[in-house]
Amino acid sequence: MEKRGNTALPSVLLSSCGNEAAEHSNGANEADVISAVLSLLQDYLQVSGLNAPMRPAKVPGAMVASIANRQRAGLLFCLKSYSKKDAQGVEICFHPASEKSRRAAQLLEQHLNVAVPTKQVRLAPAPQLPDFRMAKCPALQLRLGNRDHPDDAQWMLQCTGVIAHALAGAICEWFEIPCKSPFAAMQASVVAPSLALRRGPAAKSEQLRVLARGAKLTLLHREGDWQYVEIDGKCGYVPRRHLKFAKAKAEKK
Repeated sequence: MEKRGNTALPSVLLSSCGNEAAEHSNGANEADVISAVLSLLQDYLQVSGLNAPMRPAKVPGAMVASIANRQRAGLLFCLKSYSKKDAQGVEICFHPASEKSRRAAQLLEQHLNVAVPTKQVRLAPAPQLPDFRMAKCPALQLRLGNRDHPDDAQWMLQCTGVIAHALAGAICEWFEIPCKSPFAAMQASVVAPSLALRRGPAAKSEQLRVLARGAKLTLLHREGDWQYVEIDGKCGYVPRRHLKFAKAKAEKK
């Protein structure tokens, strides 16, 4: 575990545990999709004050638990998609014999249910996975969705920002630290007379609330012409053309 001054940084080891050669039903490569989520997740965790190393690409997946043990990680977090007949939605795998692993999985479930209420999120005890048997810290394997199901495949490709933000929120809460945005150097305000905050990056997506002119937004992630933002603890999408961007003012000490 790294140290900052006399204080040890909490550490979480991030790992892709999917099939790098696999393709999603929409033609996207699994390795690219998972890498995009993990890279953004790493940005969130590091700016929030966590040491969040990624498993080296050349190290076999079977060695992930031993790496976590050597680094004295406080959490092992693996990410992948899956391929199952007649299955859809998110699976959170944990070691049923570890109460800490179960609690971490439940926390992740809560955050994902808030962020993506349209997706089924289910807990899946998995005692036989090598990472769970060998890791000294709580270990979780998140299976984002069925890569062979069109809805799941499109969601994983288009909503990396939503997914990464939800995962970061759960992990930061596990370590009892605030979750910060890697885009905090910029801020945005609404310039339209009113603006709908929507569930997804589309004009027909569910409206969550109406924002007034001048409303201040926390930037989270860009999805093409749409911006994923947070205001008063609620996250959603707004068109970027209705926002004014500026450098955030430095906080007074």
